[in-house]
Amino acid sequence: MLRTTLLLLPLLAAPERAGDPRDHYDVTAYEMQWAVVPSDQRLEGRVVVRAKSVATKLARVTLDMQADLELLGATTEDGKALTTEREGDLLHVTLPAELAMGDEFAVALRYRGHPKAKDSFTGFHWAKTADGSPWVNTSCQGLGAHSWWPCKASYFNANDKPERISVELTVPKGLTGVSNGRFQGATDGGPEWFAAEGDWQTFRYSHPYPLETYSVTLNVAPYVTVEQQLMVEGGGEAGVPFVYYVLPENAAKAAVQFQQVPGLIDAFTRAFGPWPFPESKIALVETNFWGMEHSSAVAYGSTYPAWCEQEGEPDRYASRNEYFDYILVHEMAHEWWGNAVSATDWGHFWIHEGLGTYAEGAYLEFTEGRERADEYFRDQNRGASRMKGSLYRGDDVDSGAAYSPVIYSKGACVLNTLRHFIGDDETWWQLLHEFQARYRYRNANTEDFFALLQELTQANYGWFAQQYVYGEGSPRLKVDVEVEPRLLKLRIDNETGDFDCAVDITWLEGGETRHDRVWVRGGKSGGSDYVLAADATEVAVPNLDRIIGKHSVRIHGHGVPEDGAGESTDGN
Repeated sequence: MLRTTLLLLPLLAAPERAGDPRDHYDVTAYEMQWAVVPSDQRLEGRVVVRAKSVATKLARVTLDMQADLELLGATTEDGKALTTEREGDLLHVTLPAELAMGDEFAVALRYRGHPKAKDSFTGFHWAKTADGSPWVNTSCQGLGAHSWWPCKASYFNANDKPERISVELTVPKGLTGVSNGRFQGATDGGPEWFAAEGDWQTFRYSHPYPLETYSVTLNVAPYVTVEQQLMVEGGGEAGVPFVYYVLPENAAKAAVQFQQVPGLIDAFTRAFGPWPFPESKIALVETNFWGMEHSSAVAYGSTYPAWCEQEGEPDRYASRNEYFDYILVHEMAHEWWGNAVSATDWGHFWIHEGLGTYAEGAYLEFTEGRERADEYFRDQNRGASRMKGSLYRGDDVDSGAAYSPVIYSKGACVLNTLRHFIGDDETWWQLLHEFQARYRYRNANTEDFFALLQELTQANYGWFAQQYVYGEGSPRLKVDVEVEPRLLKLRIDNETGDFDCAVDITWLEGGETRHDRVWVRGGKSGGSDYVLAADATEVAVPNLDRIIGKHSVRIHGHGVPEDGAGESTDGN
């Protein structure tokens, strides 16, 4: 059998930003106090930013803060006033003294504003429930967290996750405030700086883990709260609180739908490793938009499809919920991919959305079997095979510029292709487990992923990264198999070029099923011919649909039924 030699190429270096003052310090914690006033759609807050200098000299700190938020004051932790300067959506704070490398500092910022929604999905949502009660939610990945609170926004600075956050959320009495982290209790009243009329209650949360700023969330509504302890790997003897917060009219629906959560957590644990945040919580919060991966407080605005099916009710998201409750599965997958392991910069956005979409197929595989997962990836490939953009989204781009549909289905199908090329499921799942464990609570990039793969396999997959992650488009294979006595002749046209592919062929010979793999070099060379010495029957080219792209297969010749049963077309 003829094989092509795989081209081993070096991986691209991750881009570095030059001259950005936000790179001169590293955030260690955010301590937030928020007061939500629905009557005039006002947010008041105090945010303490704890950080350390990573510059040899640091005299001024630059934060992100949307221009229409009003800064009421900036102080040191002990109350000493600090000089500030506004420059568009940047806030410059002069420190009391110049800091050296490694010195720690804290800046406290008081502010207020009337943050708004950009559309039905993105922004700060001031809505009302069916009975007119306030219903307030946030979704800011597409705008940046600085659209409603001052911070070093992950929208621009993906590589700087705080080590921990705490939240005190003050809301009108009778409503429930929900944020990230383990619930620490509620008290009457609000913070000393908040002086609004009426009765107020403050809900406190602590999330002792890193997360992106866009994953920080604020939710206020007359929620029904349902809690149980969920026994999960790494959760200790007491388990981890599993909590959902839903509107009263949807409590029965949620009771049906969220029965799926323990099985979902188990499937992702088997696929990727233990629940990442055992000292926090597992939570779903009903929102007035479709959904978002807010860490330990996942936004859920879907249709409770399991309840719809049980009750025979229509599901307006039926097409998206064909295989599973899309929002439940996809957003929870982000707790592993995006929240626990995050991209070093937005060029590598596929680590969030590609792995998050691949996790959907993994969920099916661990709950319904590989054939069902293959069916799902075939559907994903129908869209992915038409996408021409690159998975790598470019150097020094912000979240908005990097965002594209290509990072979802194409990312998942590229990963499915890589699994096929590796050809060893034990190694594949070891790769995902180790990648999750090694970079958990940290940031990683494409180079980190493929370096780990090389470490595990002792094979260089740099060529794959170059072609499938940094390259554009996808393969298009045309496979023609001619069956002759004692010979199998394969002609494989790699029509789009630029991609090396592994094509499997199986046949029955002497009562045994045999298998061979042909590596096809990319390039528009007019096709490649391969000859296998085999006295073959029941010839097939399986798993071609596990390679991203649109492919076709024709099998003909000796022993192949003349009625066309031996032909198959459209490998996607």
